[in-house]
Amino acid sequence: MRFSLYVFPLSALFILAAAPSRACTCAPAQGAKIVKTMRDVADLQNNAATGSALIFEGEVEKQEVIEGPIGPPSNAMSMTMRGVHRVVTLRVSRAYRGKVEGIVTILTGFGNGDCGFDFETGKDYLVYANDLGEGVLFTSICSGTTLMEEAGPQIRSLLGEAPTADDQLEPGSYYRKYEPQWTGRVCGRVVKPDGSPLAHASVDVTQLRGEHLPPNSAGDPKDSALDGTYCIGGISPGRYLLTAEFDDYRASTRWIGYYPGAIDHDRAVPLEVKEGTSLSGMDFAVRPQPVYTIRFRVVTPDGSPVPTDSLRVAIDSQSEDALGYHEDQGLEKDGTCALGLVPPGHYSVRTIVVSDSESGQVPADAARWQMADKQVDIGGEIEIVLTLTRKSNM
Repeated sequence: MRFSLYVFPLSALFILAAAPSRACTCAPAQGAKIVKTMRDVADLQNNAATGSALIFEGEVEKQEVIEGPIGPPSNAMSMTMRGVHRVVTLRVSRAYRGKVEGIVTILTGFGNGDCGFDFETGKDYLVYANDLGEGVLFTSICSGTTLMEEAGPQIRSLLGEAPTADDQLEPGSYYRKYEPQWTGRVCGRVVKPDGSPLAHASVDVTQLRGEHLPPNSAGDPKDSALDGTYCIGGISPGRYLLTAEFDDYRASTRWIGYYPGAIDHDRAVPLEVKEGTSLSGMDFAVRPQPVYTIRFRVVTPDGSPVPTDSLRVAIDSQSEDALGYHEDQGLEKDGTCALGLVPPGHYSVRTIVVSDSESGQVPADAARWQMADKQVDIGGEIEIVLTLTRKSNM
């Protein structure tokens, strides 16, 4: 299932839309002017009246995934749809605005469209953050936070240096110039077992990541061509799995494969993508796999009403690559919902609470229930029953 979003640092200035089921919205900065150059972007991000309260450089030392909502700031909605967020520990090396030094922790969304900024452990960042109170810091993809090697225009603006020729470029032109230097490419061809091309397949790379965090991913925006060829650009340096997928709705089947031609995650061969380089001739074959429609039903032990307006059902396969199935769905009034195109395999299925969008708090009708969580093997069309349990202190 393809869910990827690439956001440039100037994202704070515009309205963004991520994957449809995990919407992320960034409101324009108050009083924002129309930007024409990268120096305009940097100056606007560094403006104390419209930007973040704290600006500093820091190296990420560790990250943790924590259950529960952050409570959305005013310029970011739909936070923590998956019911978790991340706590990032950084060692500050230089502060540009605000009193920040030593070791700090900063909150952000988990990722996958909830406005969370995707820090990578061990890398250095220019961080734009706000204080949520009591020393709790927050950042998001809307803030301007970016890798240090990509933060030249912002740093020169912060130091009061004269803009370079590149700083005077229009943002689109700037990123078209530098993205190929910061990222890599993977190109090849996707075929069926008989050697015939597979057209219109989603071809993606998914980062292999040691931490339990959403991996970086990228895909060919045009899918595979009629002759099966594809080319993926804008890939951040790292180790990746290369996959292809095509859904045949009429046959309740999907064609899938991992490079160099495996159908199982464990048999896939990772690719090492380096900045400024291109891997060509990455050809591989796909095979058919059945998919199913799965129905979910949420109940209570005593038959009392289910808080359907405050709950969603989430289903996650063990695989974190593009062929894994990770989805969530709201409930109908009768406590049921259905999801289609679910591949066979082992899944974690659970209910999650939808926090109030304004207060960030769990609604009272849902707070009294302990969420359901179960492991399920799927090999056909079934109904999965999830039973809420009443909290002992309620």
